Amino acid sequence: MADTAKTPEMLAKEAAEKEQAKAAREKFLNEVKTAINSAPDNPNVRVVLRYVMGLSGFMLNPVAVGSNGDIMVSSTVYNAGRESVYHDLRKAMSAETKNIVERSEA
Repeated sequence: MADTAKTPEMLAKEAAEKEQAKAAREKFLNEVKTAINSAPDNPNVRVVLRYVMGLSGFMLNPVAVGSNGDIMVSSTVYNAGRESVYHDLRKAMSAETKNIVERSEA
């Protein structure tokens, strides 16, 4: 029967690896926020964010209704999932970036 107990060294190594992974994730998210919020100064970022917003259907109603008037559940779920991509990006946006990207003038 194999011993499955972890040694203190193994536990310390795992904890250090988890901490490094968390720090790397936080660093990456900060880089994403910086890139997204460069939209006021970088027209290319504005174009990409507007494009993703359009692809996601952000300004559209996600509820799909069939020709018979019934709600198409699978299409509605698909639309909501697609829209959630832009919502995830939007969480990283400052109010200024949201205003620039989402206003009606292009």
